[in-house]
Amino acid sequence: MTVVQDSKASSESTGKSALQDNIDSKGKNAYYFAHAHKANGPKWDGKIQPKLLSKESSTEDEARKISSFEYHKSNITSYAFSDEGKNVRLYVTMDGVGEKCKEEDITLEFTEHSFCLVVRNFEDQPRCLSFGKLTDKITNATFKLKKDRVIIVLKKEKEGDWHTINDKGTPDREVV
Repeated sequence: MTVVQDSKASSESTGKSALQDNIDSKGKNAYYFAHAHKANGPKWDGKIQPKLLSKESSTEDEARKISSFEYHKSNITSYAFSDEGKNVRLYVTMDGVGEKCKEEDITLEFTEHSFCLVVRNFEDQPRCLSFGKLTDKITNATFKLKKDRVIIVLKKEKEGDWHTINDKGTPDREVV
């Protein structure tokens, strides 16, 4: 004699729903497995007002500043690149930049993996050349203002050949 147990009767006796009973008995093979995930957030406090779940730390703010050095946001698209052993030089040609701009109009911010050059008062809008991830680490970045160009000097952390300035694996536009 075979006894067939009614699933409804079984779930009523255990106090579980048929859905939960199916998930418990069949695990990942349950028809209702997609419903097995439970929310793991904080319990609702019953108030309509939004609740702050977390607050960003200052290190996350610094990371956001570093990641804002985006290559695709640059409006300077023509430069020359030269690998000189311990240093890498970028030559940014801008006709008359030395006459229109002073050194105070140029800022060069850098981290060990990125840099951002901003030239103000050259045209109506600031000009920018920015790389979010360099080929390798740098320890310093400086610039020299010349009559028709800005020369950026990046000091490498360790010697080695840089075939490109960025870490995309593609060659730069112009290589000197």
